[in-house]
Amino acid sequence: MTSMLLERLNILVGEWETTAPGMDAVGRTTFEWLPGGGFLIQRSTVERPEFPNAICTIGATGSDGALQQHYFDSRGVARVLDMTLEGNVWTLFRDGPDWPQRYIGHISEDGSTITGRWERGTYLGAPLEHDFDLNFTRIIA
Repeated sequence: MTSMLLERLNILVGEWETTAPGMDAVGRTTFEWLPGGGFLIQRSTVERPEFPNAICTIGATGSDGALQQHYFDSRGVARVLDMTLEGNVWTLFRDGPDWPQRYIGHISEDGSTITGRWERGTYLGAPLEHDFDLNFTRIIA
């Protein structure tokens, strides 16, 4: 059952250019399956030193279809985000413990772009507000 749940992640597999409009930040993100399967590995680099590079593992947390992303970056930050990928909408979200955060990305019909935005609250329970846009353009499938 888990392998069927993970199959929906295949739309992310490949190499992507990332842009954060208005922040002059360009980077690269790759998604590839861990050898032997079971987890999708996401690696992200940004061409500006003030932005962190990151590695994430994405996998199913059970037979109910729930997904999680375990995030680690070059600043030493580690987070666990709940994730959904339903239809053409990719969502990452967490409630804290320090502040809430959410990414909502819309995947184009041909799977070549993801247009999205990060939102965050200033404290646990705060309403979410726009933080920054983050878009992906596929380079290699």
